[in-house]
Amino acid sequence: MEYKWRALGAVMLGSFMGPFDATVANVALPAIGKAFSTGVDSTEWVLLSYLLATASTLAIFGRFGDMLGAKRVYVTGFAVFGASSLACALSPNLMSLIIARAVQGVGAAMLMSTSLAIITQAFPAHQRGRAIGMNGAAVAFGLTSGPIAGGFIVSVAAWHWIFLINVPISIVGLFVAARVIQNKPGDKQRFDVVGSALISVSLFCICLALSRAHIWGWAKPPTIGVLVAGCAAFAIFLFFERRVEAPTIDLRMFEKRIFAFSVLAAILYFCASYSVVFTVPLAAQVALHLQPLQAGLLLVPISMLNVVLAPVAGMLSDRIPARYISTAGAAVFTAGAALMIFVPAHPSAWTIAGVVGIAGLGSAVFTQPNNSTIMGSAPENRRGVAAGILATARTSGQVLGVAIAGAIYFFRAHHAPPSDPFAPARAVFIAVAALMLLAGVLSYNRE
Repeated sequence: MEYKWRALGAVMLGSFMGPFDATVANVALPAIGKAFSTGVDSTEWVLLSYLLATASTLAIFGRFGDMLGAKRVYVTGFAVFGASSLACALSPNLMSLIIARAVQGVGAAMLMSTSLAIITQAFPAHQRGRAIGMNGAAVAFGLTSGPIAGGFIVSVAAWHWIFLINVPISIVGLFVAARVIQNKPGDKQRFDVVGSALISVSLFCICLALSRAHIWGWAKPPTIGVLVAGCAAFAIFLFFERRVEAPTIDLRMFEKRIFAFSVLAAILYFCASYSVVFTVPLAAQVALHLQPLQAGLLLVPISMLNVVLAPVAGMLSDRIPARYISTAGAAVFTAGAALMIFVPAHPSAWTIAGVVGIAGLGSAVFTQPNNSTIMGSAPENRRGVAAGILATARTSGQVLGVAIAGAIYFFRAHHAPPSDPFAPARAVFIAVAALMLLAGVLSYNRE
């Protein structure tokens, strides 16, 4: 088998694990809270610590990948991820679990920030879209299978197994990546310590404010203060990076319209898709009175369609301008979200699954050509940074999507008539349709 396909297989395993672990613990929070005799507000940090650590370090490890070689960062990521997963399972208290999850998030950032750089280095331009599409299928499968696997595990075993299953997978991934992936030398430039610290603080504060605003209050001092701190750190980062010889993120990359518009479209897409992943299982349990595992199964159409169609969409983008394919995908996603607005007060599970499937079809068609455009438009010696930016867009979109969906859903839930339990979900899908419509406009006008 050619090197490029072996490298892709090694990368797909890591690409699956990051989003899988971002969602697998969701349904286990009640069990974890019961085990440690604490409430949901505290156990939510099991999710937040992972997401915040990942989001705030992706750009740094993308830069490390350019400097040290993507393979070194990627293999180290498996080691960190596996060791921290074991620490999660063996945690004697909630605080140690939260800390171990943060370390696990750092390991996930190492994997996510270098995967696309490895693919881009291994594949020629005319096959890059297909390869990125196949990797995107692994990401989508990890995202949507997480809640399903988590629901199954906690129904048949203790919550510890949610983390223990990562240990053998990480060992296999580390061994395969170390044997298969070729390490290409980095650019040997000096590491931008100040810029890395500023972007980490900025992303941490912004994501923290967005993820806790529904608890602190959107207009309350803690939310505003942390958000202002994050924005101030980002402003200083922008000022500083333009004056550094070897910046953490080369801002000149954003001077290219095709790169800037594609990254912004990616953020909007991930925000919309994670809003769907958050809302559908929740609404199904409230409106249809389904069990967590049954509600999680409603996301299967998204997962299956991405597994089947994402490689096809990526392959088409090697032959047809990606702007047309991504725009068509965004239009289909928008149509699926719009149809969800007209779902009745007590829809059947098949109705929800069918409409979610339409959105999933658009998701599969949109994301991989867009990702391929981002990586293809980046300079060769900045592809690690580009991969880190794309991974940051994904994680930040996740946090933003959950924050937006949660705020809209719970606000509408307080004002919805009891006779229409699906009303909060409809309100979320109005926002989802608007986000994807804007993503489509950006995709079409990026060239």
